[in-house]
Amino acid sequence: MGRTEFKPTEASHGRRMVVPAVALVVVAFAVGRLSAPQQPAVPSPQPGVRISAGVPVGFSGTARGGGDAAAAYVVSLSVAGVWSDVERQAVIREVTAGGVSPAGLVGEVPTVANGGTIVQTVVARVWVPDEDLDARVPEGAEVDVRLLVCALSGAAIGGGAVDPDAGLAGGWYVQAVTVRWADGRWRIVVAQRPVPVPPPDLRGTLRDGGPRDMRPLVDVLGPRSWVPGTV
Repeated sequence: MGRTEFKPTEASHGRRMVVPAVALVVVAFAVGRLSAPQQPAVPSPQPGVRISAGVPVGFSGTARGGGDAAAAYVVSLSVAGVWSDVERQAVIREVTAGGVSPAGLVGEVPTVANGGTIVQTVVARVWVPDEDLDARVPEGAEVDVRLLVCALSGAAIGGGAVDPDAGLAGGWYVQAVTVRWADGRWRIVVAQRPVPVPPPDLRGTLRDGGPRDMRPLVDVLGPRSWVPGTV
């Protein structure tokens, strides 16, 4: 059986079509970029915020500043969970009013400071029930804050052998705290017990298989909630 010969004109025609096709892709990409909506607000350094005893402080004396402060304090407490007792107590003094225990916070998980444990809380959303988030609050004012947080804990692998039964445990919670504005800064005065909430749907199919009480998420996922540190 003889070998089939292909006409060279077809190949050359295919090559001639490559350049116009690439040009169309470039034009479509450019049009898409021009027509894309503006990017949402991203975290940026806030004026006046500084680090004291490992904790961000200096948030503005507004309801929004109180919400951002509450988010930063919960994260700082979770990070301090693997520090020494002296360092952890210094963080607690920075973020709470005198006599207030942070035991009710999802982020405060005391552990042995041996470097072998991961304890971390990530705040995804902040919500404050206030008419004007950016209005200055008077001395002694208190702001109720709700946080949507993801808390993780477990053994650090550190490049060693991986135990198939090891890993990070965690979950999603709504944390309610009350912060007070006094002496030019925010401090936690009340910490309620965190409420477990359904996790985000990552697979797009069956979610978590358990009861799905969505009521605690109504506010923290509402249009007036925000990502901490954004405006």
